[in-house]
Amino acid sequence: MTTNDLSKDANKLAELANDNLELLNGMCQDKIETQDYYLGVLRKQAILHLDLSAILENRDRQYISTPFIILRSLIDDFLHLLYLESKIDKEIEIIKINAASYKHVFKSLNNLEVSNFKYFDSKYPHYFSNEQLKEFMNQFLSKEENKKYFKNIDTFKFKSFMNFSEMIKCISYSRNVNIFRDRAFYLWKEFSSFVHYSNYTFEYELNNSEVSLQMIDESFQYCYNSIYLSFKYFEREFEMTFKDNVVLRKKYGIIHEC
Repeated sequence: MTTNDLSKDANKLAELANDNLELLNGMCQDKIETQDYYLGVLRKQAILHLDLSAILENRDRQYISTPFIILRSLIDDFLHLLYLESKIDKEIEIIKINAASYKHVFKSLNNLEVSNFKYFDSKYPHYFSNEQLKEFMNQFLSKEENKKYFKNIDTFKFKSFMNFSEMIKCISYSRNVNIFRDRAFYLWKEFSSFVHYSNYTFEYELNNSEVSLQMIDESFQYCYNSIYLSFKYFEREFEMTFKDNVVLRKKYGIIHEC
């Protein structure tokens, strides 16, 4: 196995995602929470696998930090999708996921506003002042579609979603699926260590090239299944059929058929 081989597989995964996105041309015009979540994940798969393909092409097998970091994000999606498949009302969970994201955004903006006041007397042009932040919050509140994200709209308190480790514990299927869940979670944690520099990751990258390529290849199995799971929403809503790739299905297989 070479990085060039992996580059070709990443390109096939991008093509698979794009082939299924093409089936949706002219559809999904209305803004629908659940629909937009699955559509967004499918688009992300298409874009990031093209990036991975370009990065891996002719890349020295010792230098895999960038693919690992990208794959960490893609495995994150797989585990969220696997979790959502266990829920009858997926919209409730997706609203919580989106609410948690907005919560982090506004928390970060608030921290910048505090810093602006403390160090710049609220005059730093690239940070919000207190008045500007309040105006931005009011704009967000004024949109009817945003009200579903709040646990208490009067106190600007968002709904919460469990942390990642807690979510993993909630994913429970057959023995076979649970084994894949655990392995994907292991890779997620391993790849997460490459986000922040440490001697461990630097030495690992230099001394484990063959293992690293195997881990990337294994990760592609979860990416293939993410594309499959993402499109399941559209199969159910529009009675469409997933446009599969026989080569990828034979190599990676469906982890959780639904």
